[in-house]
Amino acid sequence: MLVFTEATQQDEVFLFEVFKSTKMEEFIPMNMPEEQLEMLLHMQFRAQQMSYRSHYPSAHHGIITIDGQQAGYIITDQLGDEIRLVFIALLPDFRNQGHGTSILEQLKHKATVISLQVAEHNPARQLYRKLGFTEQSQATPYVIMQWQRK
Repeated sequence: MLVFTEATQQDEVFLFEVFKSTKMEEFIPMNMPEEQLEMLLHMQFRAQQMSYRSHYPSAHHGIITIDGQQAGYIITDQLGDEIRLVFIALLPDFRNQGHGTSILEQLKHKATVISLQVAEHNPARQLYRKLGFTEQSQATPYVIMQWQRK
């Protein structure tokens, strides 16, 4: 069962773990000492959180729970029947099992338009295409994608 709950200050450690799971591969080739890598990731996490809260002050920050286990983090900003998917990530143990598809399908029932930005080389880009999202523009290294109810 898929459930979304409001993220709170008490969830900060979990949210960082989700963030870290999405960024770790980028930094492994740098061969940094573990303490230094952890500090760098914490700085990036805080910067990302500040940026999202500044650019999307009314956004919903949610914990994704699957079968009773915290599985990921989602940020959506809704204006009327349009949803901006600001951030979505699942922990590695929950990826490639159809959960992302389920989450996006739920969002589709709540909106007539969903827009998002995805890194050019992010494997999720294929999932978005498969679910009917089309590429609107490119702002290297990101691609702006949109789904529209027909």
